[in-house]
Amino acid sequence: MLHVGWNIQHGWKLPEAIGLLKQFAQQRGVDRPHLLTLQELQEDQPEKVAQQLGLACVEAPNVRPGSRNALFYDSETFQPDPDWVAYSNEVRHRPATAKLRLIHPDTGARSRREMSVASIHLDFGDPDNRQHQIRRLLANMAKDRELFFGQGDTNGWTAWGCPLSLDRVADRAFAVDRSLFLPDGSTQPDDLVDRIMTTRHMTDVGRYAATVLGRTGADRATTWDGPKKGRQQIPVEDCPPGGLGPIDRTYVSRELEPVLLSSTPPATQKVESVSDHLPQVTAWDLQQLWEVMDKEVETVRH
Repeated sequence: MLHVGWNIQHGWKLPEAIGLLKQFAQQRGVDRPHLLTLQELQEDQPEKVAQQLGLACVEAPNVRPGSRNALFYDSETFQPDPDWVAYSNEVRHRPATAKLRLIHPDTGARSRREMSVASIHLDFGDPDNRQHQIRRLLANMAKDRELFFGQGDTNGWTAWGCPLSLDRVADRAFAVDRSLFLPDGSTQPDDLVDRIMTTRHMTDVGRYAATVLGRTGADRATTWDGPKKGRQQIPVEDCPPGGLGPIDRTYVSRELEPVLLSSTPPATQKVESVSDHLPQVTAWDLQQLWEVMDKEVETVRH
């Protein structure tokens, strides 16, 4: 099973992005991703992606034009829960969500369990709201023993790849947007979403691939300092020893760790010409995914 997640920078180069999505799939022996999560699509673009890739589409219920999230799935691989109704109090960047059952490739049977899938773009300017958004998402889609699969732009760092300081960043608006303000008046670069996910026993897919599966570079930074973002550059002396972690990440329930085969953030010149974010391409063992999703598990409603 192939998944691709990508913030495609306002959909400015959608045809090129779609071409690359097809390329990522063909390189892995399939004609399209089975699961796709995209951020920063514009009006009517989700429909174009769905048509050109032959995928079913779930859009976020946005109430403001532009920068919408969407998720796409192969209807021969997944079946959506028709009773799932997404709800959110966000005006912009609402998460696109679905609850999907796996279809057995040989028998056509539907898995006993559902997997909650989300395409996420968290608030760029307010750490408190980022925390609120991820807490709300988890509360509604990742109750105890439920399966979760979420990808997107978190606009914050990982605990292990967080800057030591943003005090010397020239763009002070950016520094404040990405900072937590502590009770003693000091500030700390924002890694709160990652700490929430870790506390919730979620697995950072890129980090797991790099540290457990030996996929060097799977946890590399997914954004960089281009010509328009030079003032946001973090001095080398303020970066953590292992380098900055990615702000675009995929998190899954720990039960899905054994299912992961690989994770790669393609960083070719062509990819970088399409967006200021790198995609994350992950491959999963379909048979093991079935075994996890077809377990008979009792969940508890809160």
